Amino acid sequence: MNTPIRGTISVQVRQPCAADPVTTTTAEAPPVLDFIASDETLDRYGEVILPGGWDLRHYLLNPVFQNAHNYGSVIHTIGRAVVTEVRCAGRDACGSGTPAHLFQRIEFAIGANPLARIAYGLYKGGFLNAVSVGFVPLEWEDGTAKTPWRRRYLRQELLEVSAVGIPANPNALALGVKSGAIEKSDLRELESVIGGADGRPRGAPWLSTARLLRELLRRC
Repeated sequence: MNTPIRGTISVQVRQPCAADPVTTTTAEAPPVLDFIASDETLDRYGEVILPGGWDLRHYLLNPVFQNAHNYGSVIHTIGRAVVTEVRCAGRDACGSGTPAHLFQRIEFAIGANPLARIAYGLYKGGFLNAVSVGFVPLEWEDGTAKTPWRRRYLRQELLEVSAVGIPANPNALALGVKSGAIEKSDLRELESVIGGADGRPRGAPWLSTARLLRELLRRC
């Protein structure tokens, strides 16, 4: 059985343009952003993922957008992918010449989750610009001394896609609050959700997050 792998890349983040519209039943603009979640860029580990090799069948049954690969609580589900597809080179409604890539349109759950509101504000404001894909390699080839890559994945099954650095990036959070990209009230609500009635975090995994939020609220 192949071991799941996670790969983090810096991504292009944009709001959907008129040529590539969002389907919505509300009068207000939905909290949606477009991502190039993966392409053929050589990563820091010397590995390459071929966009044409993605198997999306199982992911599309439950296309959630998580926080930092965490599944221990529903608070970490910050959105869903309303579009996930491999786009060929040049197939981009808002521009031309885009290399082949794994494209996603993410709708953030800002009405139900304060962490989703923070994530949306940070991405929209440009304070975060990376996502991480979790996948199971199905077929690959190892490089040689003549190839720039150590390993190239030819076929891989997408397991999940996560935002990274939320709320573990205190500088991004502080800049987001200062610029108005995120509201201080959202930080307070998140701190309230993960804390108990006595102000103590609900379980050890939340300890560092609670401390970070309290320190940030004190400074802002």
